[in-house]
Amino acid sequence: MKNMKSILPLFVLAFALVLNACSDDSTTGSDTQDPSITEIAVANAQFSTLVGALQSTGLDAALDGDGEFTVFAPTNDAFSALPEGTLESLSDDQLESILLYHALGAEVFSGQLDAQQTVETLNGEEIFITAGTNGVTINGTASVTTADIEARNGVIHVINGVILPDAYGTIVDNVIKRYFLSALVDAVIQADLVDALLGDGPFTVFAPTNEAFAAIADVAAGLTVEELTDVLLYHVIQGEVLSTDLQPSQQVTTLNGESLTIEVSGGSATINGSSGITTVDIQGTNGVIHVIDAVLIPSGS
Repeated sequence: MKNMKSILPLFVLAFALVLNACSDDSTTGSDTQDPSITEIAVANAQFSTLVGALQSTGLDAALDGDGEFTVFAPTNDAFSALPEGTLESLSDDQLESILLYHALGAEVFSGQLDAQQTVETLNGEEIFITAGTNGVTINGTASVTTADIEARNGVIHVINGVILPDAYGTIVDNVIKRYFLSALVDAVIQADLVDALLGDGPFTVFAPTNEAFAAIADVAAGLTVEELTDVLLYHVIQGEVLSTDLQPSQQVTTLNGESLTIEVSGGSATINGSSGITTVDIQGTNGVIHVIDAVLIPSGS
């Protein structure tokens, strides 16, 4: 019993030391956990413009909290490349929408990307990602310069350009960002119509997909520049025509002087009885785009 009495205080002391050590380990683990997306951005001087924008909209708190996010983070140089006064002209709601257009509600690392994919962002609109041997590009213009910066609540990919929702882009911008319209982009460049479609407008463009151009590859290869121009202008209407403006049946005059026949039935629309409209109302600063699944050929071609 005497020995037991002498050992008991030592046992209590040892037990206290163990508890204290466990407490220290727990504190140390908490102090060394990975920083949040916001904390990483704040600590990096190249994101100071982005951080200021996040703070002004209150989104810094959201990206500091729990969750799994992917953020495509523009550098200060990316923001500086915007037209002068762009940021200052935005309302808080507009700025928030643009910032949310750079974020996904899931964690996506570069190794998970497909060669081409369309992804919905936190502002509800889609971005268009291409990945290949030359790297990763967002919306056809912004390149990922540093990938897979891991945070406690997600991952950051650094990009060298600010990406903008459709409402802030021209018809040309909104076609270029969509990788499945690249054949149309090539054709517009070949026909030297880029400047025309950058004009004030407004215009309505029926935009054939890459698959639509592939289906007439033999015909397209034999077109002169003048004939190609005629075909492309046959896809453009002066004025903005939204899907809600369409009648059950109507004829509209295109910029090449000929008419298209548009018919709406059962919630779907066709042009000239063959080409279907697959996506409607992509609205930009100088008009609207409707994606179609076949190239329209004017009678003179």
